[in-house]
Order: sequence, then structure tokens, then C-alpha cells
Amino acid sequence: MTRNPSRRTPVGTPAESAPSYWDEISDRIFGNYYHDAVIGQIKRDAHLRLIARWCGDLRGKTVLKTDLFEEAHGTDQFLFELEVPGGRRLGMDISPVIVRRARQSATARGVASWALVAGDVLAIPFPARSLDVIVSNSTLDHFPRRQSIDDALRQFYLALKPGGTLVVTLDNPRSLSYFVGRFKRLIRPEPFFLGHTLSLSELTAMLTGIGYRVTDTTAILHGLENHSSAAMQVAGRLGGPRLHAAIRTLLVVLERLEAAPTRYLTGAFIAACAVKP
Repeated sequence: MTRNPSRRTPVGTPAESAPSYWDEISDRIFGNYYHDAVIGQIKRDAHLRLIARWCGDLRGKTVLKTDLFEEAHGTDQFLFELEVPGGRRLGMDISPVIVRRARQSATARGVASWALVAGDVLAIPFPARSLDVIVSNSTLDHFPRRQSIDDALRQFYLALKPGGTLVVTLDNPRSLSYFVGRFKRLIRPEPFFLGHTLSLSELTAMLTGIGYRVTDTTAILHGLENHSSAAMQVAGRLGGPRLHAAIRTLLVVLERLEAAPTRYLTGAFIAACAVKP
């Protein structure tokens, strides 16, 4: 068991991990985001509930979100919604274009944008022991190499203060959503590269091996939200606001499946809460 994470990162940068790749993705989807606004809000609320449950009062805390894809593009953003009185909300992204768009979104919302920076999770641009909370929501499942997930989690460990909390989510490889996504990719490509992910047992083992103490796990987003945006758009056109609202209500109700024993089959993302001792 490794208790002293190193700063090493993989040699070489695959194209899918390069800033220019994500710059191009941002340019391609800007103004034509792939999530319906209502779907985005459901995703946002699911993440906010998870953070509230696992991190508690963020008063005076320094909180980092490890990518800004949502803040730059969609209603599923949640960094700007976090209440951090007397603390600091930080955000980073490997893509300078995404950072610029997230800053524009922050300014439009009256939120300080200076704390949004360009940076790589494999060489995190924050001092050791400087962060109270790190929220990494589906950032680490876009690497071409599985080892990169471990490398990034070690970087987070270094940056966290003792007693600090990591909230990490990854694509759930055993979920219905994941299999639906694989089938969809046979028909048409995803808008961006989908890399390696981990099962829940693999994620908890990796976190424990680095030195974290895993305090809780769950699965979130149980209504195929990742695949429902097109249906919402069709419903809005054909059925009007009532049908659109009815589907939204159904998706909100389905989030109650997080409490069911089958949550790791229905949840699109696995989630773990890990504390640095």
C-alpha cells in the first residue's frame, strides 16, 4: 500500500488529453450544448445534494472543482451555486478556451472569475496542503490510460489539507446508462472522447491504496439523463410544456432510486467520498 504519493505524471500527452483537443470540443458545442436545460438542472441538483451531504458547511473552506466544462457550456454547472461564505471557490480546466468561457459565464452571474484557471489534473497548479475540498465530477473518465486516473488522484491527495475531502464521480461501467451509451456510439460518435473508467470496487481500492479513507459511496443520476435530452426536445415540440414538465417530474422521481439496493445498476455515475487522514 502506497502512503506517499509521488508527483510523477505519464510521459507524453495523448491527443485526447491535450488542451487543444478540448479547445476544439468547446468551439464545436458552444451554443449547441448536448444537454437539454432541464436535464442539466437535474444533474446540477444531484451534484449539489451530494456535496451538501458529504462536505457539510463550506464556510471558510477552499473548494476546487477539477474541470469547468459545465460552467462554460450548460445548465448542469454547479460551481457557481456553491455557498462558500468566507472561503474560496476555485475552478480549473485543461482547456484555456473552456476557462475563458467559464469566466464569461461567471461574470454574467456576478461571480468572481479570477479564481478560474487553466491547469492539468496530472500536474495540479495549487500548492500542497492548500485545499479543503476537491470535487472531481466525471473529470477522470476521459483519459486514454487507466494509470492516469491513479496519477490524478495522487495529485489531489497532495493538494488536500490533512482532513480534507475529495468527492469523485466516474462513469459507472455496470449501469444501464453505460450500456445504452455504448449502443449509441455504434450509431453515432459521442461529442468527445470517453476514456477509461473504474468499477466502484476498483475506485475504492485505488483511493485506499493511495492513502485516502473512503467514508461513503453511492451512485447518482438514475433516469438516463445522459440520454434524455433529445427526448425532452421532441416532447417540447410535440407535446408542449405539459409533456415536457411530466418527463421532468418522472426524472426527478427516479432520483429516489439512489436509496434502492439496485442503485449501482441504475446510477449513471459512481461516487465516492474520500478523506485525507
